[in-house]
Amino acid sequence: MRYLGLIFVVIVIGFLIGFMVLNSQTPVEVNIFGYKIFSISLAMVCFYAFIVGMVFVLVFALADEIVLRTNLHRISKENKNLRKELEALRNLPFEEEK
Repeated sequence: MRYLGLIFVVIVIGFLIGFMVLNSQTPVEVNIFGYKIFSISLAMVCFYAFIVGMVFVLVFALADEIVLRTNLHRISKENKNLRKELEALRNLPFEEEK
């Protein structure tokens, strides 16, 4: 599964580079929250958008990783307690019925 993800990322980056090369001289105007940028190349806009997207993906992936590790730690602790309880139950002496 990781290889498919890696292949997908390589293909997307390849398309991004191809698009940037083909549109490297095309000037555009960008309006970001009222701040206007005049005459910036479309390739740079694509590059910055790609970087911002990667940062967002990193933030969400880190948040997900923290949640997963917290759950793993909690479940590991619960497993350890259940093993102790099971070991205590195994070591109880047998009582004979009369």
